[in-house]
Amino acid sequence: MTTELSTKLRPDEICEKLGIGTSTYYNRLKYLGIEASRDADGPYLNAEQMKLMEELSEHIRQTGKMQGFGGGGQLALSESSGLASALEIPVQPEIPGSEEDGDGLEELIREAAELKVQQVAMPELIKLHLAAGMTEDDLPADLKAKLQAVRDAANPKPNAASIAQQLLQRHRNKNQQKNPETK
Repeated sequence: MTTELSTKLRPDEICEKLGIGTSTYYNRLKYLGIEASRDADGPYLNAEQMKLMEELSEHIRQTGKMQGFGGGGQLALSESSGLASALEIPVQPEIPGSEEDGDGLEELIREAAELKVQQVAMPELIKLHLAAGMTEDDLPADLKAKLQAVRDAANPKPNAASIAQQLLQRHRNKNQQKNPETK
């Protein structure tokens, strides 16, 4: 993840490149103490600031938290290194959605909700795709019978007695129209 030196990187480009949301972007700027520059097109970061953002993203990818990030090639203390306890510097894990994380709670809840939708929808989508690929030969006998019953109800076979009754009724109506006084 390296960036050209003469580039002005806009927030939406950075969010897309790092795979983060807008609120996370601003939380990271605040954490790093970066103030974006502005021009006629709006806020932007320079290459050096973007490099710090990329390094922080990599640190978060590896550790799952912003805390402990030294930035700019500095030594970052980690809980497992033993240096933190030797120097008596308390290192606490960052809790997503905590006060230090600001708007991160909303983003965390949103991401969890999206995962839940995928979790709930997946079995239904699989069933739908399975059904789309099936033929009548794949159906069990009881469902084949149900399908045939639906077809029979939708396309009833003519009954000889009902056809005869309809023809006789038509004949009578025709005769009554020809001879109205026979009634």
